[in-house]
Amino acid sequence: MLGVMLARKDELRFREFYRYRAFYCGLCGTLGKRCGAVSRLALSYEMTFLAMLLTALYETETAEEKHRCLVHPFVKQKMYKNAAIDYCADLSAILSYYDLRDGWEDEHRVERLAGSALLSGAASVCGGRWERQNRAVRDYVQKLHEVERRKEPLLDTAANLTGEMLAELYVWQEDIYSSDLRTLGFGIGKFIYLLDCFEDIEEDRKHGSYNPLVLRADQPGFTENIQMILEGVMAEASAAFERLPILQDAEIMRNILYSGMWQRFERAVIRRQEKGK
Repeated sequence: MLGVMLARKDELRFREFYRYRAFYCGLCGTLGKRCGAVSRLALSYEMTFLAMLLTALYETETAEEKHRCLVHPFVKQKMYKNAAIDYCADLSAILSYYDLRDGWEDEHRVERLAGSALLSGAASVCGGRWERQNRAVRDYVQKLHEVERRKEPLLDTAANLTGEMLAELYVWQEDIYSSDLRTLGFGIGKFIYLLDCFEDIEEDRKHGSYNPLVLRADQPGFTENIQMILEGVMAEASAAFERLPILQDAEIMRNILYSGMWQRFERAVIRRQEKGK
């Protein structure tokens, strides 16, 4: 469910792009320090967005550092460090661990089992720091298994579970912003789940995997209907975002919410059109 919250880079100013990248690199560096080098595999655009969001919302004191890394061994990269990034690094480890465990239980892929074993220590420590959020991810995986087992036909059931899980992760601390943060997280989670289903229709049909869109995929106007559903989901999420008192980096986050998140949907539509779907 990761890799959706991309920025549309050609619409960012240079300074916006480099600031966005400093959050991404900062999250990567923080993952390595807090959770071990292997945890950097858990790096995601989704948690980069959340780190930027919480930093702006809470005006978190942020330090700027420059470091070399395996990806950029010759030129030091600017990296931001703050408490919001620490939080998102912990969430990344938790999410990645449960995702790898889920992959092992579903598909019995040895590399998933090995990955989860490498992350288990970090995930345990991070889960202890954030018990509510850890419980939300753990319960989500269990409930999703049940939905998949009974092949729930209702479109919203699994999508809402994903939204509810991400809603809890968006709430760093319970306060006056919690309601809007939950609404924003819920919408983003639901969007990501439905988009994943839309992209995977043919593959899931081929392998008989659970996907609530498979039965609808051959109906007239299917793509247009899914687009309308996704637009409705993101309209509520975006309204919650706009209610939050965010000034810093707001345009970067709008780029992601209003444009960047739609890139994979656009590519999936083109693929379906090329196949005559």
